[in-house]
Amino acid sequence: MGDTYFCFSDENGDYKPSMSKKQLQRHPFYIRTTLIMNANEWKKLNSDFRNLKENYGLPTSKEIKWAYLWNLRYFKKNNKPIPEKREFKFLEDFDYHHLIEFVEKALELIETLEEKKIITTFTKNDTVPTINEKSLLSMHLQEHMQRIEMELQVDVGNLGVLFFDPVSEKKNRMFRQIYYELFENGDFIKKYSFIKDSLNFENSHQSVGIQIADYVSGAFSSVLKSDYGDYSLGIKMFNKSIKPYLRKHNGNIFGAGIREVPSNDDTRNWIREIIEETK
Repeated sequence: MGDTYFCFSDENGDYKPSMSKKQLQRHPFYIRTTLIMNANEWKKLNSDFRNLKENYGLPTSKEIKWAYLWNLRYFKKNNKPIPEKREFKFLEDFDYHHLIEFVEKALELIETLEEKKIITTFTKNDTVPTINEKSLLSMHLQEHMQRIEMELQVDVGNLGVLFFDPVSEKKNRMFRQIYYELFENGDFIKKYSFIKDSLNFENSHQSVGIQIADYVSGAFSSVLKSDYGDYSLGIKMFNKSIKPYLRKHNGNIFGAGIREVPSNDDTRNWIREIIEETK
């Protein structure tokens, strides 16, 4: 009979062709992650996540983005007032340690799922050859589509439904078109049979799955940035709640659960060393 699987995906960082030194300092990586879970478990995950928010005294209608934690930390450490226009203004009365603990507990909810797999792709912006933005985003999306397809093909009745967090009208249209072209025309996989024929967008503040995918992307970014400063808290979250559930092929996460974009042996060896060093 098969099952339906929800595949929640979110990005972290940015990519532009020929990035300036300042842009590279701000966004050294572009990351996309996808959490695959059985749709039958969504109700429980949704309930557990909302209960967790309530237990931490956080508004269930507001999203706690990964980026908010570190922005709030900056303002608190420097004793600066948070400007009214900043999206995380509503968190100014919270201790950022409290929020970091909440995110850590939210990621631990992944472990409670009976079926879960995580796929991560990343681009190391300082080494990637110049590629136009649409082509690079297409490469990332293709990697996720292929791996979801391969993961679900164990049962002829399985179907994956992919959900993205909307970015902008222009970028959303671009993603929809890329997805449609890959689905219709095929690639390494000649015909997609285990994923739905269209890409879906869910506002992150209304989607528990997208919010958890945001935390997955953030924690993975901490691993990639381990040479840039103290990212030990994010690395700890990655090792505990993400690494054990990365997709594997023949027991190997590299190329299956973690994939460099574009494919590059030097970058593959670099990330392998980083993962080994941050155990």
